[in-house]
Amino acid sequence: MPLQLANELRFPMGATSSLDSAVVNDFLSLMKRVSAPIGKQQVIEVYKQHLCKVSGDYYAKSSSFDWAESDMSNQAYNAAKDAPNFIAAVYDAFEELQQYGAVVPQEQNINQVLSNHQLHFQIVSGQLNATGAAVAVPQVSEAISTTVMRALGDAKALIGTVDSSSAIDRAHTALHGYLVKLCADESISLPADATVSKAFKELRKSHSALLATGNRAGEITRVLNSFAASIDAFSTLRNQASLAHVNELLNVPEATATVNAMYTIFRYVQDCLARHAKSFV
Repeated sequence: MPLQLANELRFPMGATSSLDSAVVNDFLSLMKRVSAPIGKQQVIEVYKQHLCKVSGDYYAKSSSFDWAESDMSNQAYNAAKDAPNFIAAVYDAFEELQQYGAVVPQEQNINQVLSNHQLHFQIVSGQLNATGAAVAVPQVSEAISTTVMRALGDAKALIGTVDSSSAIDRAHTALHGYLVKLCADESISLPADATVSKAFKELRKSHSALLATGNRAGEITRVLNSFAASIDAFSTLRNQASLAHVNELLNVPEATATVNAMYTIFRYVQDCLARHAKSFV
C-alpha cells in the first residue's frame, strides 16, 4: 500500500522542504542494498520510476546497470528537493520490490535515517507525519492577503527541517503582513515603516477584540506584554539569524521554537477575532 501523506505534505502551499546530499546518500546506500529475483538493473529501474514522479524527470530505461545507477542518483537528488514526496517515493518503491520477492527495508529503517539527520519526519503504520511543529499553523482564510498566505505556506514547509532558519523569515513576513493588514482594516494609524511589534501594540491598544477584560485580566495582560517583547526578539532573529541576510543560522530546535512562538501569537489574534465576531451573532 502506498505511503499515506497529509494533504499539506503531499501538496505544500509554499516552498517544499528539501533533503541535503548527506541524507540522499544514506537513502541511496539503503536502496542499493536491496536485491530481487528480477535482477539488479530492474531493481534500479523501479526506483527510477518512482523518483521520476517526484522530480519531474522523464523516465527512460537505462542502457546498462552502471548508467542505471548514475541516472538513479541524479533523479534522487532532483526528487530530494521535495522531502516528503521523496520519502514516499522510496517507501513505495520498497513496497513494489517486496511484491517481486525482495527483502526490503522497513519503516524503522527509514525512520532511522531520518532520525540520524534530525529530520522532523516519521513514518507510523504507513503514514508519514511531520513532527517538527508543536503549534498548529495559523488558519488560512479569505481575510489573509496572498502575500501572507504564501509566506505561511513557505514557513509551514520549512519548519522542523534542516531549513528551519528560513522558516523564521517567512513566518516573520506572514505575521508582519497580517498585523499590519488588521490595523488597516480597523483604521488604526501606523507609520509606513511600522514594525511587527508596533503593529501588535497598536492592535492591543485599539482593537476591541484584543482587550484583556475577562477572568484574570491582569495576568493575561502581563502575558501579552511578554508577547510584545518576544516580537522584538523575532525581528532581531529574522535579521541576524535567518537567511533573510547572510547570517550564522540557528540550530533546528531553536529555529523551530521561534517559529512556533510566532504561530502562537498569530493564532491568539485569530482566536480573539473569532470570539469577537461570535459575540455579535
